[in-house]
Amino acid sequence: MDEELRRASARAMGFESWDEVVTLSGGRGGAYLASKDGTAHVVKVQRLDDTLRGRRERAALVALGGAAGTPSLLAESDDPAFVVMSVVDGEGSLADALLGSDAGVARTVVVKWAEALGAVHAAGSSPDVRRAFADALADRAPDLPARVLADDFAHAAEQYAAALDDLDLPPHTRALDELRALPEELADDDHEVLSPADTCPDNNVVGADRVRLIDFEFAELRHRAWDVAYLLAPWPSCWCAWTLPDEVARDGIAAYLAAVGDAVPPQQLARDLEVATLGWQAMTPGWFIAGALEDDDAEAGSRRPARRAFVLHRLDAVATSTSHPHLAAMAADLAETLRGRWGDVRLDLAPAFRQR
Repeated sequence: MDEELRRASARAMGFESWDEVVTLSGGRGGAYLASKDGTAHVVKVQRLDDTLRGRRERAALVALGGAAGTPSLLAESDDPAFVVMSVVDGEGSLADALLGSDAGVARTVVVKWAEALGAVHAAGSSPDVRRAFADALADRAPDLPARVLADDFAHAAEQYAAALDDLDLPPHTRALDELRALPEELADDDHEVLSPADTCPDNNVVGADRVRLIDFEFAELRHRAWDVAYLLAPWPSCWCAWTLPDEVARDGIAAYLAAVGDAVPPQQLARDLEVATLGWQAMTPGWFIAGALEDDDAEAGSRRPARRAFVLHRLDAVATSTSHPHLAAMAADLAETLRGRWGDVRLDLAPAFRQR
């Protein structure tokens, strides 16, 4: 931590200085454990010029107010840009469990992750919390919308159009229309929540009794099914996007339902998850096709799958859809073409589940 940030963050908390500052591993902009009189705080550097980071996280933490074990926002500053948050106790993350060698531990942490997601959704489904997020975001960034998922789908459609052209494939115009319209199928105010919108396996802390979600840099208001579908897509926005055994994903969904109680009928969630899972599987290959055509990134190591594996996995899943036939046709066309170039690259289970 540079001296300016050290002084400014301490004074934002009413201290002249910190007694000790230690760099924390992870954290997109840099995170530090800063202590004063035996009490530790997290100081997280934020780039306010990146509209998907600092302002969204600040607004989400203000709205949640520490509910469901999330960090509490203690202080904030624009220049230098940082937040001071409460410490969330624990060690490791769901990503560590998935990359480990114990299937039982990994299953337990998946279930606890789903319970944590349910707790955040239970808090974030309150109209007051959703309104507080929108208001806090507007106060910090008037031009930032509280809902952005539809824009993500529209951008993916543009990326697909470019990839189809590069591959000399038909433009699949009706398929791209279906893709752009998918978010409208889950535009139900009754199931809208304040979502972390990036509930990856590494964006949490595993405590002795539960998992706590900690990263809200992409927070927005959206249908709850988009987050739960991370168990099924799988992990659509994440680097460690290995698959889960079907029974582990089912255990996670059951744990989520138990956490939210009567707010979500199981049959309703099952229907919504079909749409959200298809949506992630259809949208996210658009993010990675261009890069996968240039380089498989297979040398990235064993901690994450190569991008060609999850592109083909998701396209194959979409190709079986009966509810969105034009998307299915485009996905089948792309999968056949890409498999002809890359071979039959498969997406494996998370390492912890490979030796069951």
